[in-house]
Amino acid sequence: MTEPIKTAIDGKEISLFKSDVPNAPTVYANMYMEVGRGVLKECEALGCKPFNLVSISNLRWDEELSPWPHEPIVSDSDHFTGEAGDYARILVEKIIPYAESITGAQSRRIIAGYSMGGLFALYAPYVTDVFSCAVSASGSVWYPEFKEYVQAHDFIKAPDKIYLSLGDTESRTRNPFLKRTERCMEELFSHYRQSGIETIFELNPGNHYKDAELRLAKGIAWALE
Repeated sequence: MTEPIKTAIDGKEISLFKSDVPNAPTVYANMYMEVGRGVLKECEALGCKPFNLVSISNLRWDEELSPWPHEPIVSDSDHFTGEAGDYARILVEKIIPYAESITGAQSRRIIAGYSMGGLFALYAPYVTDVFSCAVSASGSVWYPEFKEYVQAHDFIKAPDKIYLSLGDTESRTRNPFLKRTERCMEELFSHYRQSGIETIFELNPGNHYKDAELRLAKGIAWALE
């Protein structure tokens, strides 16, 4: 595995794992911490096609990945300020140009993420037109009004493919928002399919914190098929 090329952009830590294959697609993955090597290891075990990985970490997780403000939901320390639109601009105007100065211009870009990063992966195509596929692994689709937002708005540019996954025990909770996660995911799956987008919804064993790197890798592998 090659060593990543590292830099910082607007406080975000960027680790770029460049493929040896020319013109390989690029996956932009928003991660709570830098786990690019782990994701690539899982992808290799799954027999993924070649791709460049741009791992973005040190994000202000609640703030920059939430689409609009909301009071705390999961814990009292939640700080949902709704800055996803601002972060999407940083991604498009700064991070992607930096990455493509190394990988070369790409015709196929995949936006991916886990948890709140998975929520952002689904939101990004509503505010940008640069991604051809979205991978939402255990995405936080319980976020208030997100399902309704999706049903009422059109993509700026519809992705060719959307991957959705969830742990099969994630909705077993007393929290009124989190307990509806699986139902929200099923409704999003149906909506995207009815919109003519190739979409898959996969249930994995375990709770929200089980096999995060593997779940993300499974989505990437499917997106690259």
